Amino acid sequence: MKQRHLIVRSRNISCKPLKEIVVSRPTILRLGSITPTEEITKCKNPIEINSAESCRLSSNKLLMKARFKHAKVPTAEYLCCANFSSKVLNNLEKWGKIIIKHKHSSKGNGIYLITNDEEYLDWYRKYGHDSKSYIFERYYNYTREYRLHVTKEGCFYACRKMLKKDAEVRWHRHDSNSVWILEENPLFDKPSNWDKVVQDCVAALKSLGLDLAAFDVKIQSNKKENPKYIILESNSAPSLGEVAIKKYKELINRWTRT
Repeated sequence: MKQRHLIVRSRNISCKPLKEIVVSRPTILRLGSITPTEEITKCKNPIEINSAESCRLSSNKLLMKARFKHAKVPTAEYLCCANFSSKVLNNLEKWGKIIIKHKHSSKGNGIYLITNDEEYLDWYRKYGHDSKSYIFERYYNYTREYRLHVTKEGCFYACRKMLKKDAEVRWHRHDSNSVWILEENPLFDKPSNWDKVVQDCVAALKSLGLDLAAFDVKIQSNKKENPKYIILESNSAPSLGEVAIKKYKELINRWTRT
């Protein structure tokens, strides 16, 4: 009898090894895909891990932040402005720095840091025609950033993003300027309130209707007893390295065999 394999829908090629998973009934894993079920398979009532709608909400930062706010998930204060706005300038004065993100930005593309009025004016001259597609977010200078992969049961895999010594851009962390530190490494430096961080990531997951996703979290220095933190954003289509693939396979095998 021919084996049935997991159907993986993702633009991220690092997820390809997950297609090796053998399942007992038709199962779709969406990692960022918003393709309707009927366009993926003709099978009736397949198991679906992450719905198309939940991936749509996760991939749009404007919709994502609204869900976070409604669920009272700790996240950066933000503004949405369709045109040039004095609100941005007023909050820039209050916050000191603002990150401007396109609603579909990823991997460090489509994000900008502004620290004064002139930088905002310069940005607006270039991109103001599409300003309704951007979110204006308060910049938090927290020293640590983590990525937590979670389900509704909790965190099953996590790593810390640390800037490379020679990184030229240091106000955001992505593959191009960072290294990934596993939890077993002392440099992971788990905060004292880790359980609360996980709890809020699960709340963020549920607010988007996802079954499985990764969340980027910025946290204050570990010198503080109960450090503050913010959930930056969800990642329904994260890059997966060798260890992450192993963790995902273990999880999905358990889900599809119960």
